Amino acid sequence: MLKSELIRPRLEIREGQVRPRRLPADYRYLAMAGELAELFQRQVGRSRGALAEALREYEGDSLDYPVIRGLAAVLESRCSFDSELPADPTDLRADVFRRGPVTDRPDLFSPTTRGAALAETAARYGLTPEGVDTALFADLAEEQILLDIGEPIAPGDLIARYNLEVARGILYWAREVRLVVGDGYKDLFKYIKLFKLMYTIAPLQPPPSGGRLKFPPPHREGAAPSPPATTASVTSPPHRGGAGGGAGGYHITLHGPISPFVKSTIRYGVQFAKFLPALLLCESWQMEADVQPPGVPSREPLLYTLDDRTDLRTHFKSSGLFDSRLEADFAAEFEAKYGGARRVWELAREDELILVGDAVMIPDFSFTHRKDGRRALLEIVGFWHPKYLRRKLAKVRQAGRKDLILLVYKSANLAEEEFEAASAGEVLTFTRKPILKDVLAAIERCAVPGSEARTLSRPQ
Repeated sequence: MLKSELIRPRLEIREGQVRPRRLPADYRYLAMAGELAELFQRQVGRSRGALAEALREYEGDSLDYPVIRGLAAVLESRCSFDSELPADPTDLRADVFRRGPVTDRPDLFSPTTRGAALAETAARYGLTPEGVDTALFADLAEEQILLDIGEPIAPGDLIARYNLEVARGILYWAREVRLVVGDGYKDLFKYIKLFKLMYTIAPLQPPPSGGRLKFPPPHREGAAPSPPATTASVTSPPHRGGAGGGAGGYHITLHGPISPFVKSTIRYGVQFAKFLPALLLCESWQMEADVQPPGVPSREPLLYTLDDRTDLRTHFKSSGLFDSRLEADFAAEFEAKYGGARRVWELAREDELILVGDAVMIPDFSFTHRKDGRRALLEIVGFWHPKYLRRKLAKVRQAGRKDLILLVYKSANLAEEEFEAASAGEVLTFTRKPILKDVLAAIERCAVPGSEARTLSRPQ
């Protein structure tokens, strides 16, 4: 993460909007990025203080100092530093200082020289005087040794990472961030939970065929927002009709570090900015944020927008398509038997959120009828720890979805009766692998019209 003083010079403010000034990957900046990467490589084995001095010399009186410092900060974040401590520096300092005062040459008032004090301490700790001198302040940050600079990074990739850091840094000062997303829910909510972000969520109307997701109409003037009750607060919108399930995507409001609901602005702002790369894991998304950077002469917040057409690149790793071999085999067999020209039900992976109290549930699969739009959901329950299974069952019970089918491995760590008691839909069991004809029959029985699925998504 870049410091705020490295972000502010890269802001472009115009007509009530703010956006990051993209650093171009041209000859000038590619050369700068390459030179900085080489500078770091030459500093391996030297102290952090020596690295800082080398960077100051490279920077000189360049007017590009915010960019140089920003690129260097990105490189430094990838480095590993450590201290070689033959003894505790605190103990060494205490031992040396109690022999003082010392001078380079002995005199009447200071008979002990610095060399003699180091030698006496070295003898006590079984070190050389030079080793004591090196370790005396080795616990200070500037004395840490640069051990590794991480995987090699090409100049173009370094510039791309710098642009991402500037873009995410604008969110330090966000008051509120509004998202519309149409996929990637598992990764998105994994990072929302990881960074402890406060949010509210509502399903969206599906866009026209080939259209883009759109933000819902804004609040009427003067309408007060409802504060989220917990770290993960979920609200239920009025029923809007339209296609059910995840076809329309979701509108998620993230309550930012300058939100009236959040007091610890700096700490929360860093967490909030850390989240942005997770949004880039989604394929269909838009973001708009109200931000108030310091020093900007405007009483009203500035609008900051991004969408899936950006050239920003994330360094976060996406989850695999499937969480287990069981899920992958199920999808492959279903497509082999019921796909192609015989397809009646469209199989999709994790395309719907179920709102359950202060959390969300993301069923493994959805099935949508190609002709009439009916939908059913499927959650595969394998062999997991009983505590995990009970948490899952609590979500199933709270969801109360009659269109949610549980496909349970018979050797799961809970009795079949517990699943049946929790589920409002059907519960199927299997021993070695699911029986697809039984699953298909359950889908036919449990599937509901799309608009009804929307109504079922509302917490009870």
